[in-house]
Order: sequence, then structure tokens, then C-alpha cells
Amino acid sequence: MPKKQNGKMQDAVKRARLRLGRIEKTGATFLITDLGVAMTLTRIASGAGEDSEKRIRNQASARRAYDQVSRISHHARLTDNQRQNVDDKLVELRSALETLGEVFA
Repeated sequence: MPKKQNGKMQDAVKRARLRLGRIEKTGATFLITDLGVAMTLTRIASGAGEDSEKRIRNQASARRAYDQVSRISHHARLTDNQRQNVDDKLVELRSALETLGEVFA
């Protein structure tokens, strides 16, 4: 392979690695942000009336976030610190959902 083409290929590989790193970092940020939003929804739900539409809607949205992040996080490439942060937030969210009456199998 000519030197010029080899250099272009190496540059392309380097750019791809940088992009992948940014995507992985963004993915971790997304999971953590989603869990934070879900915790906010559980607080809103807990302040609403027992059978109110507001409580039901917010609790259901928080549960969906819990289920999705639980499923996705196992496949995400996370650092040890990011994984611990996500796992801690999942435990916190699950506890808040159980307080609202959610049942986990």
C-alpha cells in the first residue's frame, strides 16, 4: 500500500477511535441523566394523590426508565466508576419505586 494511502487509513482509524470514545462517554452521561430524571418523576409521583393520574403517569415513566437503563447498562461500555454510579442510581431508583408500590419480580 502506498505511504499516502496508509497515512490516510491510519488517520481514519484514529478519528474513528476518538468518535467511539466520545459516543461511549455520551452513553454513560445519558444513562446517568435518565436515572436522574426518573428519580425526579418518583418525587413528583410521591407528592401526588394515591390514585391520581399524575402519580400513575410519573410512576410508570420512572419504571420504564428503570427497566430500560437496567437492560441497556449491561451492554454499555462503561468505566468502573461509571458502572458503579449507574448501579448505585439504579438501586436508589428501585427503592423509590418500591416505596410507591412497584413490585419487582
